[in-house]
Amino acid sequence: MNRGLCFVETVVGPFDWRPERIGTLRALSGRFLITGRDGIVKSFVNGRIVLTSDTLADVYLYDPPIFLKHHRHGRCLQLLRPNEKWFKVHFEKPPRDFSAAYMYVEHFLTEAYWVTH
Repeated sequence: MNRGLCFVETVVGPFDWRPERIGTLRALSGRFLITGRDGIVKSFVNGRIVLTSDTLADVYLYDPPIFLKHHRHGRCLQLLRPNEKWFKVHFEKPPRDFSAAYMYVEHFLTEAYWVTH
């Protein structure tokens, strides 16, 4: 079974994520949604989830919003290269598949948005 692509869509789920290859690795690119307390999508962050093995996924965010820096996990974002806008998300316990990575990052983004808005 292809664990990386077995994600059940929801009303606000990743219906627009597209599969791609990065060298020999499988990846998916799309948007992480940021939801307000009213349940309405307020914004989004472009991202990529790279399946580095059958049990690990790496997450990258493109030009994440500044309010993430003030969140308790804001230090978990690492700029990949100077003068670029891609950041890697570092996890205490790395996600094992696409759905875990997607859900964790959307929760992180939404929680950080709530704290600042």
